[in-house]
Amino acid sequence: MITAIFNKSKPINLVITTLLVVLGFTIANFKIPQNFSWNHFLLNIGVVLLAVFSTLLVDFIVKKNAISEQNSYVVLFYSIFFFCFWSQQENYYLLVSNVFVLLALRKIISLKTQTNTTKKIFDAALWICVASLFHYWAILFFIVLYLGITLYSSDYYKNWLVPIISVFVVFIIAYALQLITSRQWFSFEKIIVERGFHEFNSPINIATISFFSALLIIAVTFLSPSVKQKLQKNKLSYVVLLFALLIAVIILLLAPHKNNEMLVYVYFPLAALFTVVYEQISKKWLQTSLLYVIFLASITLCFLSS
Repeated sequence: MITAIFNKSKPINLVITTLLVVLGFTIANFKIPQNFSWNHFLLNIGVVLLAVFSTLLVDFIVKKNAISEQNSYVVLFYSIFFFCFWSQQENYYLLVSNVFVLLALRKIISLKTQTNTTKKIFDAALWICVASLFHYWAILFFIVLYLGITLYSSDYYKNWLVPIISVFVVFIIAYALQLITSRQWFSFEKIIVERGFHEFNSPINIATISFFSALLIIAVTFLSPSVKQKLQKNKLSYVVLLFALLIAVIILLLAPHKNNEMLVYVYFPLAALFTVVYEQISKKWLQTSLLYVIFLASITLCFLSS
């Protein structure tokens, strides 16, 4: 039944995926009632709205750039993956950073239209810089941006310099605001690299990373023959998404304080690449069964981590 609903791109699908995001937040935050606080309430509302906005943004990127066929599987998988994001930790900084990364990826993927290229490169670099202010290691998505420049507009050398201008603009503003508000210069002293997964030492963390690793293996293993069936003009979009997924994994490896929320950068590129494989499944019962397994696994991980 679910596959029949999302097999076509319809407005009702966005309503359902929005409710899934809200459901995940509700499950993760369902606990013994505490003293009511307006600040905490408004913060929670803001966090949920950001998550919903990111879902709508993913749907826009997919439709605008024909990332999938005429269906809503990408946004469905993205909203299901979000079940694994919610916890009792202060995760709104990562959520804000992810929204700006999505805005950047939207610009990078749209470079294939060969229109307003310089402006799109500037905007993408700008969004990546802003994302890095909320989570420093998001700055690695500049690698994806320069990949996009290489694929779509490498013949115009000035495009290689445009991101530098964006970096200058954002960090001059950041330094100025820091100086005005706290009367001190912006500092990167707290930026450290933490290698390994030793913080994923609880059963729920191990289960979550195993869940996403399994989906990643499935997507990458069956991706190449699936992509060949796509239109020639869309192949480069999947190359960008594949590199975005790789950068998301590298960020997880490098960033300190590793937790399930750090996987948020993986959600969109993994959902898009997994959908390519999922669309090729000819047997409807297998499609439905796989979707139910993913959904039940996600909601179980959400419930256990709360």
